[in-house]
Amino acid sequence: MKTFLWYDLETFGLNPKYDRIAQAACIRTDMDFNQIGEPIVLYSKLSPDYLPSPDSCLVTGITPQEVNEKGIPEAEMIERLQQEFLVPDTITVGYNSINFDDEVIRSTLYRNLYDPFEREYRNRCSRWDIINLVRATRDLRPQGISFEKTNPETNAPSFKLTDLTEENHIEQTHAHDALCDVEATIAIAKLIKEKQPRLFTWALNHRGKNQIANEIKVLEHKPFLHTCPLFVSDRGNTHPLLPLFYEAEKSAALYCFDLTKELPTSLDGGYHETGILRLMINRSPFIAPLSVLDSKSEERLGFTHADIQRKVNEAMKCPLLTKEAILKAKEPYHDDVKDPDLTIYSSFPSDHDKGVMASIRAMKPEEKLTKGEHLFEDDKYHKLLWRQVARNWPEVLPEKEKANWKNFCALRLINPPVEGTPTYELYMRTIKERIESVDTDYRAKEILLSLQRYGEELHRKVIE
Repeated sequence: MKTFLWYDLETFGLNPKYDRIAQAACIRTDMDFNQIGEPIVLYSKLSPDYLPSPDSCLVTGITPQEVNEKGIPEAEMIERLQQEFLVPDTITVGYNSINFDDEVIRSTLYRNLYDPFEREYRNRCSRWDIINLVRATRDLRPQGISFEKTNPETNAPSFKLTDLTEENHIEQTHAHDALCDVEATIAIAKLIKEKQPRLFTWALNHRGKNQIANEIKVLEHKPFLHTCPLFVSDRGNTHPLLPLFYEAEKSAALYCFDLTKELPTSLDGGYHETGILRLMINRSPFIAPLSVLDSKSEERLGFTHADIQRKVNEAMKCPLLTKEAILKAKEPYHDDVKDPDLTIYSSFPSDHDKGVMASIRAMKPEEKLTKGEHLFEDDKYHKLLWRQVARNWPEVLPEKEKANWKNFCALRLINPPVEGTPTYELYMRTIKERIESVDTDYRAKEILLSLQRYGEELHRKVIE
């Protein structure tokens, strides 16, 4: 039976490769939103090689002390989530999850010796992100749903869960609590299915790479509608695109031209300069045929069928919109990151290494290092194995390895591996300044004091 697994994360920072999960929550429902089983809420303990972002703690209200009291080791937390993700025929759904939550999940799985992509296809499982469906509903079929609130930063319609639930009279009592955000996501999805069932069903049935590839007629250069935050304006988030070519055979990267843009005279610069968009069709984008563009949508979005066809005719004659010209101008990708925690995309595990991972995950913590130390083909997984054991079960380390772990933690705090992450000294000084500031309210001071105490505890534990 197909089910939805609605999920949300609260994290200790905004870098999905580096920052840690504070709280995870999920609710399973059938395809009609009827809840199956009890909600799951998990907290993940922090290891002493990492400092949580004060800004993230101030948003969520979650402190290191809370997760270390309520939580379980990260390895056990992600194992529990993975079990839910891999229930056969599960569609994992989030709100703005593809670009952040899903990436955090991938990196957490990777750090803990899982194939980070397996849960997205094994057992007929898949993933979906409904935020662009919500944006498309506002642009194309808003009847029955209120989208009156605006984002003060962009002066465009707001798609924050708190704004949508408030103006549509949906109760959301604790924003930035993972379980409450899950409940709000379900409520918004249910509202769209009730008011605009055809649009909801279309998006659900065209969430995956294969369904999208079948819909987009690249060889025919047939234009289609695409909704995404890149197009944000006071008119909406939907533009007509002309499909040009795939980057390579079986590639998920589809190059398109935005038909609301002027034809490029140069390929120097990014999207806003050229109108060329690299659309990843394996990231659950919202696409729709031009037939859904009715007269009200044309008026709302500011372009018509005639405008689109005229621009298609012009674009097909443009010499800069060929595969040869675009790929020649493409900037080569360089990734100089060497730290194995951060190299999730630099190489992918071989079948041999996937088998070793599974074997090691089945071992007792005290067996993992001694029995798994030299089994991997890719050496980075040996380093990840050592870090995983130290972060999750430091008590099983031999005395020499405990000393090495302490030195590793101290180095990470004094010299973080991610550019822009504050050193321990700057971290503590910034917290102290914010505590002493007259602009900091009482609630924030309490959280900052907790972070200060946590930092002092780490100093005693790993730096002194």
